[in-house]
This record gives sequence, C-alpha cells and structure tokens, in this order.
Amino acid sequence: MKPAPVLQSFLAVALSLGLGLLIVLPTGENPFLAYRLWFAAGFGCAGSGGFCAIWTALQYATPMILSGLSAMVAFRSGLISIGQFGQMVCGAGMTTFLVVTLPGAPWLRISVGLLGGIVAGGIWSAIPGALRAYLNINEVITTLIFNALALAATGRVSFWRIPTEVRLLPLIPTTKLTVAFFIALGTAVFIYLYLWRRGAGLEIRMAGQAGLFAKFSGLNARRAVVRGMFISGGLAGLAGGLEVLAVHYRFVSSFSTIDQFDGIIVSLLGQLHPLGILFSAFLLGGLRLGSLNGLQLQTAVPRQLSNIIISFMMILMVMPAIARWLAANLSKKDA
Repeated sequence: MKPAPVLQSFLAVALSLGLGLLIVLPTGENPFLAYRLWFAAGFGCAGSGGFCAIWTALQYATPMILSGLSAMVAFRSGLISIGQFGQMVCGAGMTTFLVVTLPGAPWLRISVGLLGGIVAGGIWSAIPGALRAYLNINEVITTLIFNALALAATGRVSFWRIPTEVRLLPLIPTTKLTVAFFIALGTAVFIYLYLWRRGAGLEIRMAGQAGLFAKFSGLNARRAVVRGMFISGGLAGLAGGLEVLAVHYRFVSSFSTIDQFDGIIVSLLGQLHPLGILFSAFLLGGLRLGSLNGLQLQTAVPRQLSNIIISFMMILMVMPAIARWLAANLSKKDA
C-alpha cells in the first residue's frame, strides 16, 4: 500500500474519533473517560482470569474481513455492490441446509457446507453482475433488491439449528474465536495473490479500472466483470457460512456483529487492498465490541456512538472522490 492512501485512512479515523468526542459532551460524561472505557472494552486485557477483549474483537472482525474483501473485489471489477448482506444470508442458508441434511463425516459436511455457501453467495452476486455487464442495469439497485430477496429464498431453513458435531468450537475458552478467523486470513492472502499475481485477477482489475484499454486489448470485459462479482459474492457467502457454524450455531438472517454496509466501509477504509482490510476490520470489530461492553454498560453514552463514528469514517473516505468529481464537472462547465 502507498503512503498517501494509508495517511488518508489514518486521518479519517483520527478526525472521526475527534468528532465523536463532541458527541459525548451532551451526555454529561467525561469524553476522555468514556473513550478509555470504550477502547479498554474493545481492545484491552483485564481480570485475574486473563480475559482479553482482543480475542472477541478478532471474532467480530472475521465476517468484516470477508465482507470487506467481497466489497473490494466488486469495486476492483468496476461495480458498486451493496449486496454483501444478502449474499451472506444465502451463504448461511445453503451452509445450514447442507450440514444438516447431508450424511458423512463432520469434516466432509463442514467442507461441503462452506463450499455450498460460497457458490450460493457467488451466484446471488453474479446475477446482478451479469445484468450490469450485458443489460447495463444499475448494480446498486439490483444488489439492494437481492438483499430482500435473499430473506425469502432462505425461508425454508429459518429455524434450523447446526448439529453439535459440525460446529466450529472456540479455540480459547469464554470466547467464540474459532478457526474461522484463520480461514478469513488465508482467504485474504488468496485474494491478494489472485488479483495481483494471476492473469485472471489482472483481467478483473483491468475490466474495472481500464475498461477502454481492456476492450481494445481483446479482453472479454463483460465476462471478467461477472467472474469478479461471483468471487465477490462467494466471499460474502463464506462469511455467512462461517457465522452459522462458528458463532450462532443456527441459521440467522441478521448478523449481530456486522451491519449491512460494514463491508463497504471496511473496504474503503482499507483502501481496496487486502492488507488494509485486515487492519480496518480489526479496528471496526474492536469499536463495535467496545461500544457494547464499554459505552453501553459502563457509561451513559449510547452504543450507537460507534455507528456514528464509523459513518463519519465512510464520509471522510469518499470526500476526496466527491471533490475530484465536482472539480472535473465544474471544469467542463467552465470550458
């Protein structure tokens, strides 16, 4: 990652946290004390038992890593996908269905279940990708609609629970940090190698960032875009599958540790790069955890403060792009 983008993300985080101090003041709480409790609850270690909030922050970060990678691949394909939530629901539904109904050894059912979740999420994302590539239908609208349709498509498994033998058990007692975190880390490495070290990944980035060049170079840009959207949805589907196997132990249509648009925020804050996404997911995971255990339980500051600050981060991250767009359009009018 280049220094300038990293500095932009750092400034966005710093300014957002600074604005958050002003929001705490009307509550009557000491802003600096509230922040200390917030960060201790999200990132610290305390107690004679050696409990560390960091382990739970990593658990919170796991779906954010995968949904952030999902949004990143869509961005790199030249599309803006806001369908990570629906793709996670599809992945969770398919994984639940397969691990409950299939016979065989637990490891086989887990593997097939997660693979099914990847395929389900990928197909759910590839359809809007194809509609954009071949019919020029706006992907923002279609992915948003598909979020709602995903809930209807998974209605059959809404009350199913994950059998004990196929659950991913915690690595550390009193936490729900499982091998799912390491799967997310490995996936980030794989996506980096695929997009930046493989020809197929270069095609996806070229189709998204240099469409005209791709067209005249003989690249099938439409097919590359659909493939990129399939991979994007597959990553979100994997996140949904891991959530039901490692955290909730049942099918869920709402993921308590992640909001619908966290994937986009993590992706932008991470500068559309897997390494940056790892750091931004951990930051947001800790902030969300701290807002529950620190702000809400120990102060009069509402836990929604973390959502407000994360929203500030997103606004600050897109402001340079908005400024460039305004400058370009104003210069055209002047000409």
